Amino acid sequence: MKSLWYRFKRLKGNIFLLYYAIKDPRTPWQAKALVMLLAAYIISPVDVLPGLIFPGPGYLDDIILIPLGVEFILNMIPNPVLSEAKFKAINIRQNAKSWTVAVVGVTIIVLVLFFALSFLIM
Repeated sequence: MKSLWYRFKRLKGNIFLLYYAIKDPRTPWQAKALVMLLAAYIISPVDVLPGLIFPGPGYLDDIILIPLGVEFILNMIPNPVLSEAKFKAINIRQNAKSWTVAVVGVTIIVLVLFFALSFLIM
């Protein structure tokens, strides 16, 4: 179970990693095609086991197939491409964290001001 949870946590970082690796011209076309197929599977309403008909197993196939597909694609990409993509992905994740903190902070300030203003007007 610990290994499965670790894979889920890595999946978010691997999405950025795949994005930068696929943009590199040294990436094999097979890996690029598989990324497109995986993206189509993720956003497609067609599913191997529909979640509405089979509630438990219907979601389990997504939980299992998507991380396995990402790991399989990452194994197809050459190591120099992965190392450069990993460097770019780490930078974008750090910037995304700072932007997230800024957006949440500004949202809280705006909500506090809005409620304070509405309280004063009443």
